[in-house]
Amino acid sequence: MSLTAAFKEIFVFFFKQDVKSKRTKIFLFFSLIPVLILLIAKIVELNNPAADVLAAKIFSRVILVVYIQLLIPILALLFGSLIVNEEVDNKTLVFLTTSPIPKPAVILGKYAAYILLSAIIVNLGLLLCFLIVNISPSGQAPQVREFLSYLGVGTLALVTYTAFFTLLGTLFKKSMVLGILFIFGWENVVQYFPGTTQKFTIIHWIKSLLPAASDGGSFLRFLVFRLEPSSTAESLIVLMLFIAAALVASSLIFQNKEYLLSDTV
Repeated sequence: MSLTAAFKEIFVFFFKQDVKSKRTKIFLFFSLIPVLILLIAKIVELNNPAADVLAAKIFSRVILVVYIQLLIPILALLFGSLIVNEEVDNKTLVFLTTSPIPKPAVILGKYAAYILLSAIIVNLGLLLCFLIVNISPSGQAPQVREFLSYLGVGTLALVTYTAFFTLLGTLFKKSMVLGILFIFGWENVVQYFPGTTQKFTIIHWIKSLLPAASDGGSFLRFLVFRLEPSSTAESLIVLMLFIAAALVASSLIFQNKEYLLSDTV
């Protein structure tokens, strides 16, 4: 079977299998918690003139931080680490590796299926947040272009982080632990170091793509704290090369590594 045909079969199978799974529903539930918070803020805003633009402030200064720096990396870790380790834990890896399909198709097909699932989960939450913020009796024009930029940056962050955690999953059985250390350790500390040190994190390149401030410079203070952004072109090139390298490395490792179902390393 060709790589393309195998990729399609793997993608369709795992997307259909996981779209209604319990874990996907749990991920969706957690991604909608910020929507509930924003809805409460909007109700307070509509019933209290003194709380003008409360929802918009929460969206720009809290909700986006939650999505960009917390929900997206965690969701990518959960999905990315499952691509290989799920098959090892369930002892189903032998069926995939002995089937007459190219091994890279397993990695790429599951990766694409999980990217689509996680993108639906995250973007649905962001869209609902945007709609809640723009429920305005004054008829003020919504910042659609700015919102689409956030949607694009969020999706690219998912693609990048999931590629990285897919690579970790092909290398280590306990990749979830390493991923947590990476997210809450390395990414959350080094990104606030001055100078070029920031560039050794994924979040630096993601934050560099965020749209310019729309409120005179105070927008997303925490998210861009100490950020020395790289150019848009450089950020896109670095992220694209990183994604490609991570997926190629994952495919090659999976193709050549012998996974023992009893491994604990």
